[in-house]
Amino acid sequence: LHKDWNNSGSENMVLFVLAMIFYGLKYLITLRLLMHTSAGAGVVMDRVETRLGTKMDITCAVFFMLQWAWKLVFNYKYRFMLPVRFMMLITVPGTLLWLSLFWWVYRQFHVLSETLQNKKLASEVVNLYINLRLVLVGTFVLAIVVLLLQVADMWLMSTPWNLQWLPYDGAPHAVYTLFLMAMMFMFWPHKDSWKLGYSDHVEQHETEAGGVEAQRDTGNQIEAEQIGANGQKEEER
Repeated sequence: LHKDWNNSGSENMVLFVLAMIFYGLKYLITLRLLMHTSAGAGVVMDRVETRLGTKMDITCAVFFMLQWAWKLVFNYKYRFMLPVRFMMLITVPGTLLWLSLFWWVYRQFHVLSETLQNKKLASEVVNLYINLRLVLVGTFVLAIVVLLLQVADMWLMSTPWNLQWLPYDGAPHAVYTLFLMAMMFMFWPHKDSWKLGYSDHVEQHETEAGGVEAQRDTGNQIEAEQIGANGQKEEER
């Protein structure tokens, strides 16, 4: 986008609008999925209630608009020589909303984990939600570091021009990529993935007992008899 702008001397508004839309949609879809998962959809309930789903959609819409406005302002901060106080001020609403959303999602995961443990559901799904909470905490710490980096750039105005992409594009994308890789690793299919589909019907002691019984059964298996021409020849002998 910026390379084409530097070579032609004029900004391509089509590319700019598309970049802004996909930038916001990336975080919007991730946030909506986190809110949907933290509500227990597919685990303790079939689907999210209509009223709660509407609140989630409204919150995501506000989040998208704030992300769009923040990115738009910082993209033109040098063209219009925006003051530091104004940039700090426009960062506050999005930051407060972001902190509130993190607290809400983390609290929902915490409540859901306790609900699963109280219901004594399968240990696989309990461990999964506990690991999700740990990933959220790790991502939150990295996001705080990125926020401090951006505040330092706004306050000091000392970042070289060729490194301006680092605090506002490079660092956020790097944290998002790490978060996405962690989620992919947790949901990567393995030999026990099928148990998650029955986690709301199976208790922990049943899965543990089932594993022990399965091991016992494998030791008492009867060898299958051979059927066919070869089997008939062996019987004749």
